[in-house]
Amino acid sequence: MNNLMNKRVLITGASAGIGRALAISLSKKGCELFLLARRKEKLEELKNELGSSVKVTLIPHDINDKNLPEVLKKICLEDLDILINNAGLALGRDKVESANFEDFETMIQTNVISNFRIIHAVVPWMLKKGGGDIVNLCSIAGHYTYPGGSVYTATKHAVHAFTKTLREETAGRNLRVMLMSPGMVDTEFSTVRFKGDKASADAVYAKMQPLMPEDIARMMTFMLEEPRHVVIDEIITMPMAQGSPTTIVRNP
Repeated sequence: MNNLMNKRVLITGASAGIGRALAISLSKKGCELFLLARRKEKLEELKNELGSSVKVTLIPHDINDKNLPEVLKKICLEDLDILINNAGLALGRDKVESANFEDFETMIQTNVISNFRIIHAVVPWMLKKGGGDIVNLCSIAGHYTYPGGSVYTATKHAVHAFTKTLREETAGRNLRVMLMSPGMVDTEFSTVRFKGDKASADAVYAKMQPLMPEDIARMMTFMLEEPRHVVIDEIITMPMAQGSPTTIVRNP
């Protein structure tokens, strides 16, 4: 198995949901954590929960800042072992004809440009030091489309294609490039998508058992712990009650 003890890990979107759960999971493996998110107070709460025995550096920063690579270069890029590109969002469920174009721009900026920017900054350093791991959080939306998800699904298709291409470009160079593509996970995702409308967000998971952040964190940890010669290219996972983005069986 790949021993994660003392591995230096950068997790984006670490203040909540899957990023937070993964930070907790990897802290138990002895990793040194670099946790990036906008909400400083949430990061501080997480650091306190992890305890003083865990090496944690908080990076309260906007993922969309063009200068982020320079910020990270001063903090962790040179000796980084693992990048978990977890930050992302969906906004709205309107069809193209009635959607807010600013929401389109925000999703493209966050899910695509900022994701690619960090990888572009990290890859040369990892190759220079002799290897590393990159896990991109994608989605089943990188494989399927659905009405009301035009730009969100487009961004995840882009993440899927970019990650697969990077995998081809770096094959054989001790850089493992992997994808995690979940279906419905009970996080702040839907609350953000519906812009704080809690009733609409709760309805997404009503009368069914979604995946939990801990489920995804456990699978990601498994990907990272596989021996170095093993690359889990992608894990596609959905809750039992979900067959596709639009096929969901709910309890009576």
